[in-house]
Amino acid sequence: MGKIDIGASSAHRWTGCTASPDFILANESVLPADRSSYADEGTLAHEVSAAILTGKPVPTGLSDEMVAYVEGYVRHVRSHGGQTIVETKLPLFYMPERNGIIDAATPTPAALYIDDLKYGVGVSVDAEDNEQLVIYAESLLRQWEQATSFKPDHPIHLTIYQPRDRNNPEPVRTWVLTRRELAEIAGWIEGQAQEVMSGKGVFKTTFKGCRFCKAKGICAAYANEGLVALPPAARVIELPDPGVLPRAERVKVLLAKKVIIDWLEAVEDQEVSELLAGADPQGLKLVTGKANRVWSDVAAAQKLLSRVLPIDVTRPRASLISPRAVEEALKNKETSGRFQKSLRSLINKPEGKPTLVPETDKRPALATQINTFDNVDVI
Repeated sequence: MGKIDIGASSAHRWTGCTASPDFILANESVLPADRSSYADEGTLAHEVSAAILTGKPVPTGLSDEMVAYVEGYVRHVRSHGGQTIVETKLPLFYMPERNGIIDAATPTPAALYIDDLKYGVGVSVDAEDNEQLVIYAESLLRQWEQATSFKPDHPIHLTIYQPRDRNNPEPVRTWVLTRRELAEIAGWIEGQAQEVMSGKGVFKTTFKGCRFCKAKGICAAYANEGLVALPPAARVIELPDPGVLPRAERVKVLLAKKVIIDWLEAVEDQEVSELLAGADPQGLKLVTGKANRVWSDVAAAQKLLSRVLPIDVTRPRASLISPRAVEEALKNKETSGRFQKSLRSLINKPEGKPTLVPETDKRPALATQINTFDNVDVI
């Protein structure tokens, strides 16, 4: 059995729900895997930014999109002036035997700047009240304060840089606080860590903390957070007609909508995990889902398409439009057989991801030994 997870990246969860680390560890064998192609993409973006900031060779084969986004982050970090500490491992202040990695820290006489690159697209990350940033800053300052001192009012700039966020066009989100304020919040985090390690943690549901908890599909506390808001008649499979619900009960259901949807998705993830591990189907099975075609070489595709389509058609946003959209744009254009052959050679059709469907679905079930998929679609 592994160790409880009270690292900086999951602090948003365990500082709120101090029972979650022990609960996750106790159920580790049945929980869905964490692996994700998005996580791999984020790791690569960090490697590229670190290479540029430290003057080391930059990895090859990068997309134009990633290079542009990472260069924006690098310009932001360099704008602070001073010498930047990059991708530095340091002991966590509340658990010195465990390390964390700080993306970038730039000390100047005027302020300390802590920057954290987030490469995700769908979930916005805020800097204010961000426990992970507090942990990085406090851990770093406690090391430095062994040799120097910082005044209580010394400014600390904690920044999330999220350039691809589809929900927020502003990539730079900064939380400014003083050394004294940082120490106060760090003291609370340290107390929560001690509660976790005491084995007397308490379950507490929060949308922020539970959202990415891989145990939420089997957590009674999380289920009750949403389901307790439903009227008694709605706590069974046969849900009542919304039109007959009293308005007060209807409002309760709507206020719990996000939690209910998130919980249902977690339950689906749990079922997928068990089916992939070899569990017998019980009303649901996994089949090969649909997959959209993608470009095998975005730069080459853009170069080829530039011969017949203007750039405002092929790149209305930061990235190249899809193969399907290109076919639509070319529908009324005359192109040669050679062009069509070259275009087809640049399009890949990836294998569809496992999709959860009723057992009555006519598609054949996937073999249960398949267990290496990163993402699973549920319909």
